[in-house]
Amino acid sequence: MGFYYSQGKPPPDDGKPGGFRETVTIIWVVFKLLALPVGALMGMLLGLMLLFYAFALSPILGFGLVGLGILALVARGVWEAKHPPELR
Repeated sequence: MGFYYSQGKPPPDDGKPGGFRETVTIIWVVFKLLALPVGALMGMLLGLMLLFYAFALSPILGFGLVGLGILALVARGVWEAKHPPELR
């Protein structure tokens, strides 16, 4: 519908390309947004590789790591149950 109200030409460009500061700012913002998810993915991948290596060395070591993970998850659940968040 825009062609009914405009001349059909794009708006005039000021001709000034972005500078170094604008480019670095955009790159910094994108890296800040992606740092946590990419770090979490890399951590999970590293943990999975460690688990496979532990099972390759010894099944007891592998199951020990799985049990340690379950124990940490249960401990976190108990801690969260004892320290509920304050509702305002």
